[in-house]
Amino acid sequence: MKSSRFALFATLFFLPALAHAQLAKLTVVVSGIEPSTGTLEVSVFNTAETFMQKPLLQDSKKVAGRSEATFEFAGLVEDNYAVVVVHDANDNGVLDAGFLGFGGELYAYSNNASSWLGRPAFEAASFKVATDDVEILVGLE
Repeated sequence: MKSSRFALFATLFFLPALAHAQLAKLTVVVSGIEPSTGTLEVSVFNTAETFMQKPLLQDSKKVAGRSEATFEFAGLVEDNYAVVVVHDANDNGVLDAGFLGFGGELYAYSNNASSWLGRPAFEAASFKVATDDVEILVGLE
C-alpha cells in the first residue's frame, strides 16, 4: 500500500515538470542529390556507441526528380546528435562502391565530417540540439 501511495505521489509531483519539458524538432535538408533517382535514407544517432550501427531515428524518401529533400524528426530531447545520409540511386538496397571504393553512390555526414580514411567519429559529426528547433544542411558530394 505504501509503495502505491509513493508511486502516485511521485507521478503527481513530477508530471508538471514533464509537461514543461520542451522537445525540439530537427530538420535535415539534403542537397546535391545526383542522379535524381532512387531513395534517400537519413539516420539520426545520439551516442558514439550506436553511431553507424543502430540509429535512434530513421526515415527514407524517394528522390523522384528532386535535387534537394527535407526530413523532419520531432520530439528530440536535449542531447548531441549526428546524422548520416545515404543515396541509394539505383534502389537496390545496397550502398554501391565504385572502382577501389571511389565513385559509387553518395553518402554524407552532419557537420560535413570527413570520411577520407574510414567513417568519422561521432564527435566529428555531432551537433547539439537544445530546446530550440534545429535545421542542418547536409550536402551529398
